Amino acid sequence: MGTPALAVPSLDALRAEHEIVAIATQPDKPAGRKKEPQPSPVKVRALELNIPVLQPERARDESFIETLRQFSPEAIAVVAYGQILPLEILEMPRANHPNGGCVNLHFSLLPRWRGAAPVQYAIWRGDQKTGVSTQWMAEKLDAGDIILQREITIEPNETASELFERLTLPGAAVLLETLRLMEKGRAPRVPQNEAAATFAPTIKKEEGRIDWNKSATEIVNGVRALNSWPVAWCEWNGAPLKIWRASAVPSPTKQYSAGEIIECREEIIVTAGEDAVKLEEVQAPGRPRLQAMDWARGARLEKGGQLQ
Repeated sequence: MGTPALAVPSLDALRAEHEIVAIATQPDKPAGRKKEPQPSPVKVRALELNIPVLQPERARDESFIETLRQFSPEAIAVVAYGQILPLEILEMPRANHPNGGCVNLHFSLLPRWRGAAPVQYAIWRGDQKTGVSTQWMAEKLDAGDIILQREITIEPNETASELFERLTLPGAAVLLETLRLMEKGRAPRVPQNEAAATFAPTIKKEEGRIDWNKSATEIVNGVRALNSWPVAWCEWNGAPLKIWRASAVPSPTKQYSAGEIIECREEIIVTAGEDAVKLEEVQAPGRPRLQAMDWARGARLEKGGQLQ
């Protein structure tokens, strides 16, 4: 079960050693200017491999549960599926194989960052490391016993989209090893430390607005975390300005107001609550992404201007 592109490497890895009887993914969703229904990346890959595809509106629908039961799954692997599975599905594989079960590949070192946006929150909160975890699925969100984990260092300027891409292959390898251990009845069950749990809820678009009163490090972490969605943004001359890339630089000695443009000749420097932010890549409404200086020349940016 999976939906986005980051789940495709796991599908390919599992197919190399296991019979995949069916794929469950989210229903096609409107996309593009014409809002035409588009299949998920997992569905596209499954159809290429001639694997049956199931797309329930709700995983709790009895019709979906019954259809899934007819496939007699011995294991169910979940990678960013996007729906909560009911107990009937979680228990289904054990009825078909003594070592069966539902397992989930999660893109964090559980119990840190349970929830929908673990990669983004790891960057947003300034973590220096993250990783991938497989867990026995439970009814409580991302709270199942750990099977395997692999730690990965977060690079200093890495964005969420870049980190996601870097995690997919290690994640697929860990998931494949998890299935191997399950077949042998040797998959561990390591309880999570509830006291250490942190949460990464779904990110809303409005959370991308930059608060220039925060420190430069906090602002830049937010820019990295929200690349490529919803993308950090602020206002310039009453219009939204997306900030795709930025870096923290030392604060000038002179006091300026937060969000004030203090340099715009050779580089774009904006003051923050602590230190300053160098804008590197931005996007104005209806325009392509540009290097900050290219945008500044077209926007006729001036020192002393204010970003809101």
